[in-house]
Amino acid sequence: MIYDGLDVIERYRGLSRGLDVLIDWLGKNDPKDLPLGKTEIDGARVFANVMEAKTKRREDARFEFHHRYADVQIDLEGEERFFTTPGATDVTVEYDETADKGHCLAAEGNDDILGGTLAHGHFVMYVPGEPHMCNVVMPEAEVGPIKKICFKVISDQYWDEA
Repeated sequence: MIYDGLDVIERYRGLSRGLDVLIDWLGKNDPKDLPLGKTEIDGARVFANVMEAKTKRREDARFEFHHRYADVQIDLEGEERFFTTPGATDVTVEYDETADKGHCLAAEGNDDILGGTLAHGHFVMYVPGEPHMCNVVMPEAEVGPIKKICFKVISDQYWDEA
């Protein structure tokens, strides 16, 4: 996981070809101008999904994971908590190759949960295989709407297949 200010995303140039494409695009475009839905940036290699979502209570959330794509997420309206775990997990929904997604929960005894707040010009990047839990309501807040972008960035190992 990378968690930082969107204004310094340039410092991550060179980590992957797709991330470099996204960094170049962000240097020329305002993500706030994207319409709802999917927008291709570099075909199936790098694209944006702009969505209106609703936060959820932590006990109602689960981790998701991907194999082919990294997620680079920013909130446009509202704020949310996010969590990751490097510890053991139990798969609750098997990985679907077509959707590039599976779901899991932290395994019993796994107390190694990391979290942060996504809002106010920050981004979070989850690498392929990293369990991540998004759209969690802020402490002391009510469940409510958010508007966010999930940029999908293909892993270098799949670059030529996309």
